[in-house]
Amino acid sequence: MSYTLSSDRPPSTVPQQPRRWLERLLIAAFLFCLVIGLAALALFWVVRNESQPSINVDPLQSVRSQWIVPQIALRELSGDASAALAAQALQAGHRETARAILTFATSIPSVERTARLATLAQSYLAAGEPEIAAQVAHLVVADAILDDALPVRERVNHLIQSAALLYASHFGAAATDAATQALRITAQAPGLLPAQRSALFNDLRDAMTPYANQSEATRALNAQVADFARNPYLIGAGVLVTPTMAAFAQPIAYDSSTQEKIAARQQAARILADRIEFTGGADIEPERQALAAALLAEDAARTQFYQNPGEIARGQQLWLLLDRRAWLVEKLRVAMLGYGLVLVPEWEAQTNQILSDLNAAHSYLATVMAAYASDQSALFERTLLQLETQHWLAQQAMHGFYPNAPVATIGELLRTHQDELTQQGNPLALPIAYDATATPPGFRIQPLP
Repeated sequence: MSYTLSSDRPPSTVPQQPRRWLERLLIAAFLFCLVIGLAALALFWVVRNESQPSINVDPLQSVRSQWIVPQIALRELSGDASAALAAQALQAGHRETARAILTFATSIPSVERTARLATLAQSYLAAGEPEIAAQVAHLVVADAILDDALPVRERVNHLIQSAALLYASHFGAAATDAATQALRITAQAPGLLPAQRSALFNDLRDAMTPYANQSEATRALNAQVADFARNPYLIGAGVLVTPTMAAFAQPIAYDSSTQEKIAARQQAARILADRIEFTGGADIEPERQALAAALLAEDAARTQFYQNPGEIARGQQLWLLLDRRAWLVEKLRVAMLGYGLVLVPEWEAQTNQILSDLNAAHSYLATVMAAYASDQSALFERTLLQLETQHWLAQQAMHGFYPNAPVATIGELLRTHQDELTQQGNPLALPIAYDATATPPGFRIQPLP
């Protein structure tokens, strides 16, 4: 028997039922998933933008305490030199520890601190953290503009390096702003030889060349730098502010109680640091409590010392105010976990009060320095000291040490004193003004008329 396979069977008489309900279900499911996906994408960008560090941050609050190495940071409380510890931390790759030390530093000479901050910023960039590098570079830029102790060429070099770093970190507007400041100092500062100006202009041009076409502002500034580089024969007019404020402070000895409490705190910090290094951070509560008690005892002794110093001269009063300010910064660092662990919970709860005390301390320091200025017999020296004071206060504001600083008032006082110098026939070579529209807002050197 044979069978023949054939595809010529008649079509089924069963009608095909439309599956519109299934199509609609699938379309609805697709649209639902699309909406959920778009919502998730939008949420991702919102969270990303909110969590992404900004260059315009409070320097003190932006230190990431969870990455600080306590056994290194605590050595500062034990009496080791801050600058050496910062260098040690940076060399070991503990960038956030170095950042904490340098950010809260009051004992490191400003010239050295700025140089180390510049190195730290480069280290963050090399480690793939451009936003943090930009934040640290912002402090370097502020110092280069406001620190009268920095030599002119050092100020320009710091600005050039910071501009290059900011360009590389994709903060183009801030980079162009820093480069503009470098240009103005190089063009306006007195005392530079043509060869020195030429070298600085060329360095600035080289730093900007890779980013020359980034924006219209960058192109215009690059062209201006090239013009100056071809013709560096400028004669800087005007005067610079010579720092004299530190010379007025006359140290006085702590009383015996304060000296004892300082020594006890240093010993307790050393024991805790050694314990952390030995155990890896385990079983340290007795040592931590001992350091907390030592810090509280020192605070009580210092408060008594600051309130009752006895008969002292004005220079000693200035030193006392600066020393109290340094201690308030120390308390604030402890309160903000600036040593990488909880030390004095009471101070954490008093952070706002410590900030308020710091604000008042700087306001009082401004009053004392105004009194010093009024004592100067020569009008020129009086005005320069008033300007130096405002430069210093502005610098403290940019570093976060002068919370709620009246920056607009400082800017107005700068303008007033600079006008006074002009009227005296001694215009300032590097006049400074507060610019709320700058990137980021802050104090900037202005072009000469």
